[in-house]
Parts: sequence; C-alpha cells; structure tokens
Amino acid sequence: MMIQYNPIYSHVFESKARVLNLFGGRDSGKSFFIGGQYIPIMMNNEKYFRGVVIRKTYASLKDSVYQEIKDGMEQIGISSYFEYNVSPLEIRHKNGNKLIFRGLDDMLKIKSLKGINFIWVEEAEDLSRKEFDDLLIILRGEGYQRIILTHNPSDEEHFTNHDYVLTPPTKLIETFEDGDKKVWINKQTEEIDGEKVSYDVLSVCSTYDDNLFVPAVRKAVIEKLKHTDPYLYEVYRKGRYATRGGRILTNWEIINFTDIHFENFDNKGYAQDFGFNHANAILSVAEKDNNLFVFDEIYEYEKDKTELVEICDNKGLDKSLRMICDSAEPASIKTFKNAGYKAEEVKKYAGSVKAQIDKLKSYDKIYINSKCVNTIKEIKSWQWKQNKNGKYTDEPLDIFDDAMAALRYSTDLFGKKKLKALNRL
Repeated sequence: MMIQYNPIYSHVFESKARVLNLFGGRDSGKSFFIGGQYIPIMMNNEKYFRGVVIRKTYASLKDSVYQEIKDGMEQIGISSYFEYNVSPLEIRHKNGNKLIFRGLDDMLKIKSLKGINFIWVEEAEDLSRKEFDDLLIILRGEGYQRIILTHNPSDEEHFTNHDYVLTPPTKLIETFEDGDKKVWINKQTEEIDGEKVSYDVLSVCSTYDDNLFVPAVRKAVIEKLKHTDPYLYEVYRKGRYATRGGRILTNWEIINFTDIHFENFDNKGYAQDFGFNHANAILSVAEKDNNLFVFDEIYEYEKDKTELVEICDNKGLDKSLRMICDSAEPASIKTFKNAGYKAEEVKKYAGSVKAQIDKLKSYDKIYINSKCVNTIKEIKSWQWKQNKNGKYTDEPLDIFDDAMAALRYSTDLFGKKKLKALNRL
C-alpha cells in the first residue's frame, strides 16, 4: 500500500502523543491528511481501533469528513475492506475496527461512548475547553489513545493557543525560516477523574507551502489577503493566531433551532450568492420581531447550477418563497426560474452594500442555527477593509464571504424599515 502524503505530516505517523494539535493556514492539507489518509491507514493496520469523528453539528458530517474518509479509502485502494453505513454514520473494517460520527450539539451521546481510543475533532476552533476535557475522559480504549485537533487559528483566546502555542515547548522539532515554531512537543499535566496524568502534545503548524497538491488559484486567493487584511493574512496564509479588528457584525448568536421551525414563520425566504471555485451559498432565513433567523445553509464548491437546483430540490426548498440572488449572473437566475423557483436578482445601486449591512446591524439579534457551520465561520471573521494607513473603511472584505454575501442579499426579502442610528465598530 503506497500513498503520497505531504512530508510535514510524517511527524503524525511517527508520534505517540496523546494530543495531536494540527493547525495552520488554509489549504495546508491537514484535514485531508487526517480524513483521507491517516484514518484509513490506521483502521486498516491497527489491531484495535475504536474511533469517533466530531464536528460542531452532526448534520454537517455526512457531506464533509464522512465522504472525505470514504474517498480516501477508495484512493488508497482499500475500500473493499470496509462497510459504510449512513444511518447512523458509521464505517467498519472487516478486522473489527470501527469509526463512528458525532456532533458537539449532542454531547450526551459523546459522553456515553465506551472503548474509544481515537478522537478526531475537525474544525476544533469550535471546541470549548470544557468540551475538550470531556473528550479526554472518554479516551479509554485499549491500544494507542489519541485525540487529533484540526483547525485554523482564528481566535487568539482559544485554549489551544494558551496551552500549546504560547507555552514554551518541551521539545522543538522544526521551525519556520523566521525561527518561529513549526513542529514541537509540549508536556501537559491534567487531573482526570481525580488523578493527575501527564502526556505529550504534538503541535504541527502548516501552511499551503507544506501542501504539494494545492492549486495555484487557491494560493492566489490567499495571497490577496496580504494587501487587503493583515489579520486574515496572518491566520489563513501564515497559520498564526492574530488579533482581530474591524469586525462588521456583533449582534449575532449561535443557538440550536430544536424548537424553532422555518414553516412557522410568515416572513421568510432564501438568499443565494453564486459561486463555483469559491462557494455557492444559499441561506434559508426568516424575520420576526426585529430579529433575523438563519435556519439552514447550502454551501457547495464546484457545482454547476443544475446540480445546485437538484440539491435544493432534495432539501425540499419551498418554491413558493422568494429567492434573492446575486445579480451578476442572470443566466444562473434563469436556471433557477426554469426549475420553478421564485429567483430574482438583488437590488444593486450605489451604496447598496453599506445599506444591506446597516440593515443587518439594525436587528436586535441575528440568530444562526448551530448546524450552519460555514455561515458561523464566515461571520466570525467578516471584517471591514483597511486602507494603506490601517484605518477601517466602509467596504467589507470580499474574500471568504460567500455566506455573508447571501446574508446581505437576504435583506431584500423583508422590505424597508426605519434603521437605528448605528456606529460601525
């Protein structure tokens, strides 16, 4: 079994650390390595492997990491050894090894797991310290016990920064050209079940320079940040924690919409930002009592419009509701109209972007369903552009903002209202 993987991740294969902290910039290949290469190989080779893959929400797992792991098994040529189940999500090897999938939105199901010796938390920037401690407790299965965190360093207050990055390393293995840490080990001591336990943490900070397979167009998108936003450049290009500034929206909250139902709202509809190489984002939104609710998202790359129509049909989008769309692609709007959707172009005029943002800022609260992981990720990092003097302008950054563009367009669904006096933060 021969596979080609990025050399930076050889440290993971060689490690016996209890915690493996893989973070860094966009397109560094860390998630693909764990899902598409490391997990298939470990499930195939280890005598005992009982693993769980975790994301913020269970609903986001099937079309992301589950499919990535399945594709990796096929690419390596070992898929015939596995059985795949989608309800519930589960992958079993003929040797008895097993991988299940859970969401942080149902922590009780995670805490009840037995015999687990492997945990992968994808997009671990959504993981709290309390949740991490709970995961350490369930890591009790036989064999090599490990928890792998993969994430972008988007929040400098995150526990991984304080515990693993700012803390001096026990052993420095590799550095960047500027001397900053790239691969290192920390010794951690925790109290688990009333007993003090010491263990190693392997940290690997990677960038797209470490990814032999990243397309040039993706590099160009990231490099653009150097001239538009220093914060995002530090995070997405250099893979480093940075100080956030110029945040556009602060009046939002993530909640679980268990008892809030889209069909019960009178004022509702859809908003769409077209994309192909960047994401095509479609949001299901509703308005009530000066609050905006983001119920669901469709967030797809490299899908043509007929494929997107099929995705919308399969998700059961209501064709009687308006769908406000990016006006730059009239042919795409026509495709949705021909499929029976009430698609129409967003109103664009001088100052329309600022007006849309002002309306978003005027809501008492924008509630985002916890399963809308891409919308949440974007709204956390959505910022104003800076001029050459470092002053924030009235223009939003137009990069990694596909769901935010759709959110802006959604304001056309709900008519005009008197806006509050607003001060940009």
